[in-house]
Order: sequence, then C-alpha cells, then structure tokens
Amino acid sequence: MAELDVGRHCQVERCRRLDFLPFVCDGCSGVFCLEHRSRESHSCPEVTVINERPESDPRASHPCSFRGCAERGLVPLMCPYCEKNFCLRHRHQSDHECEKLEIPKPRMAATQKLVKDIIDSKTGETSKRRKGAKNSETAAKVALMKLKMHAAGDKSLPQTERVYFQVFLPKGGKEKRRAMFFCRGWSIGRATDCAASLASLKNDNNRPTAKVTTGQNSLRVLE
Repeated sequence: MAELDVGRHCQVERCRRLDFLPFVCDGCSGVFCLEHRSRESHSCPEVTVINERPESDPRASHPCSFRGCAERGLVPLMCPYCEKNFCLRHRHQSDHECEKLEIPKPRMAATQKLVKDIIDSKTGETSKRRKGAKNSETAAKVALMKLKMHAAGDKSLPQTERVYFQVFLPKGGKEKRRAMFFCRGWSIGRATDCAASLASLKNDNNRPTAKVTTGQNSLRVLE
C-alpha cells in the first residue's frame, strides 16, 4: 500500500510545522512553511551574502553628483548641460534638477491670448446689441401704452377692432399731432373723415368737386 503524502516539516528549528503545501526557497532550496517562506524569515544564506557585500563596488568609480545619492556607475553618464556625472536614475535634467534646465514656454500662448481677446470683444458687442434691442423694444411698448391712454376715436368700437395711429395734423394749427384709433375694417377715406372730425378740421373729401391734394395729413401706424 502506497504511503500518503501528508506534507513536510518546516526546516526552521523553532518551528518544525507540518505543512501540506510546503514552500521551497529558490535561494537555498530549503522547505519552509507559509510563515517562514521569505528569505529573511528563515535566514536564507543568499540574503546573508547580499547583506555582507561591500557598500560600494570598487569597479564602480563614477559617483552620482545628485545630492543625497550614493550610487556609483561603471561608466560615466555626463549631463551635456551642466557637465556633471549622474547615475541611471538621475541622468535626465528633470531628475537631477539641472541648474541649466530651461522650462519650455507654452506653445501658441500669444495666439491663444489673441483668440480669447477676440471672443471676449465679440461677446461684449453681442451683449450690447441685445441690450440695445431690448431697450428699443421696451421703449416702443411704453410709447404704445401712452398712445392708447390718450387716443381719441369712436368709443363704441371693440378693443379687438381698434388700430392706433399717431396722426400728424396740417401746419398752422394749434396741434401738430394727435393719437387716434380707427376700425381695422375701415377704408382710408373713412378713417380720414374720422380723423378730420376728431381734429375739427375742414373736410372736403366727401365732396365730388373737391380738389385732391396730398401731403396735408399724415398717418403713422403704431400698432
């Protein structure tokens, strides 16, 4: 009958724990438990050799010039800018804080500023135009409200049928203009007769023999 594999004991003398899945060290080839699997925990000879190695390799005779770095290199790595020797880790200008390091300027900085200024100016002009248009629109609404308050006309006309005008009267009279309203369905002749009546003006429009003249009266639509 074949023997059952029940694991192996840890080679650390103070442990000797039986482990079903033992760990084999790749340094000393010893068998250890999970707790002593690292080289430091079981005092692996390989670690001892590394720790006893001299701090500096006599063959590496090129010390790093970066402050606080004790690394030495087998071959010199000179910085072409400050002309100092550095190790592999500090060989780049940014890594050893090179005293002759030039910080690159942002590309297209002037162009970006110009574009920003143009956009800002266009935004300001658009805002002014919108504000001006809004003010004009408000002023027109206020003028229409005032005209409706003082407009003369046939009071029997429904509000939905009224259209408001600023009527400029003939020269030589006491009034230069007057606000009036007429019916939307009236003809120009009827509206003129009504305007003459409201302004107490002489009206010959209804006479067949009257001479037709232009430029005496003027109507300007406000609605």
